Amino acid sequence: MKFLVFGDLHGNKPKVYFKDFDAIIAPGDFCSDSPRKYMFQALRIRLQKPNSKLKWYDIIGKRKAKEMIKKSLNDGRKILEQLNSLGVAVYIVPGNWDWTTKKDSDWSFLKQDHYKKLIKGLSNIVDVHYKIVDIGDYQIIGYGASSRPEYPQYKEDLEKLTIKELRKRKNEYKKNLKRIALLFEKSSKPVIFLSHNVPFNTILDKITNKESPRYGYHYGSLVARKIIEKYQPLVCIGGHMHEHFGKCKIGKTICVNVGFGSYVNTLMELSGNKVKRLKFCRGK
Repeated sequence: MKFLVFGDLHGNKPKVYFKDFDAIIAPGDFCSDSPRKYMFQALRIRLQKPNSKLKWYDIIGKRKAKEMIKKSLNDGRKILEQLNSLGVAVYIVPGNWDWTTKKDSDWSFLKQDHYKKLIKGLSNIVDVHYKIVDIGDYQIIGYGASSRPEYPQYKEDLEKLTIKELRKRKNEYKKNLKRIALLFEKSSKPVIFLSHNVPFNTILDKITNKESPRYGYHYGSLVARKIIEKYQPLVCIGGHMHEHFGKCKIGKTICVNVGFGSYVNTLMELSGNKVKRLKFCRGK
């Protein structure tokens, strides 16, 4: 099978550089990200003042924040409609910008699952988040929305959380890990693991954006890393870390960061239990 793979699009419709493919894979972040600068601003303040609970929408107010979120969703919907129109199955997971429900939010608007509405009625869009789906000789398992190590890995992150909050993070991490592991236990064919974030602590997850408060840190997914180490899927497709566009290996698993923006495509060809070809294309 041949797969056309897009990276994080963030509201920008993708250019399509390949014509011969059987299906499409995309690891999320379809929606645009104009609130990002306010999120960075709030994060910097929280790092400076560990007791601060400041959220990005506190900086600009919920009315303006709601307008920004609605525009972000509208931009994401246009992209998904474009992918849906290409006439093949499009396997996706939500990214951290696709407005899945935030159960622990203090704002009711963010507790809603906007992602469900984002993909509603698009017949070729196949959501594989927390699912195992047959695709011919392969199965695809999805794990979306993750944007950081699920349990803090750095001193300043550990210090700003209470014991109760750390315990909650650890329990959520174990719950997600078990949930994905159970899907792998059910698998009966070579697995394509579609994770929004790439695995932790590789050449694919180091933050090189100097504007980020996490510059220089590895910020991939612990769940993805643990799953790959234990189950060795054929390939892991991820994005989220915009600085990278390429591949590495963990054991026998080929891990791919499929990049950021509308001008990057990856063509992946699978044959039996092998990745026969990976072709990376970066346009203008």
